[in-house]
This record gives sequence, C-alpha cells and structure tokens, in this order.
Amino acid sequence: MSPDVINKKLVSVTAYLNDLLPYKDISFDEFMKRHYEIERLLELLVMTASDIIFHLISAKGEPPPASYKSAFLRAGEMGIIGEELSKNLALSAGLRNILVHEYEEIDYHLVHKSIHTAIRDFTALIRELS
Repeated sequence: MSPDVINKKLVSVTAYLNDLLPYKDISFDEFMKRHYEIERLLELLVMTASDIIFHLISAKGEPPPASYKSAFLRAGEMGIIGEELSKNLALSAGLRNILVHEYEEIDYHLVHKSIHTAIRDFTALIRELS
C-alpha cells in the first residue's frame, strides 16, 4: 500500500467519523431507529483503520497480524500508535466482530455508548497518523 493509498484511507476514516458525529448525542430511542446505519459506520471505521495499521506493520517487515484486534495491539507495541489508543481500538475491533458476525447477542446499550468512544479513539488515530 503506497503512501497515497494510506492517505486516501485516512480521508475515508475522517469521512466516516464525520458521518458518525451527528449521532454523538443521540438518545437511545433514536439510536434504535438508526442503529443499522450507525453499526455500519462503526464497522467501516474499524475496517479502514485496520487496513492502514496492517500496512504499517507490514512496512516494518513484520508478519501480518491474525486479526483486527491483534493488529491494533501490535501497532501499540511497535510504537506505530500509542499503547492506550491501541488497547481502545482493539476493543472496537471486538465490538465490530460482534456486530458483523453476531457471535453474541448484541447489547444495543453498549453499541449506543460506544459512539462517544469511537469518536474519541478514531479522532486520536487520525491525529497520531497524520
């Protein structure tokens, strides 16, 4: 992945984040009316950010991690992103897996609360990688 592609993916993360911002203070009842849309934005944020992280890890000669979660954690260990951010993003990868694969029953209260966390963490990611 070239620097241009990484920059393009950072622009995509920024766009998804901007699309999520209007939901920052959404009530739970309103969230439930739009939860599929919000879930998709959360999924896109995790997937696109992990694409960037996978590339940056590979560019350092490391083997690709086995999962989104392990990619974020490895990025923190390698100093690509801060350790605290890497742990937070690893949690978002877990949420994404629950949403996409329905491994567990979805706790919509947790998803609703994760909007603030996602905004905080993906904003930090953009800042750290820019």
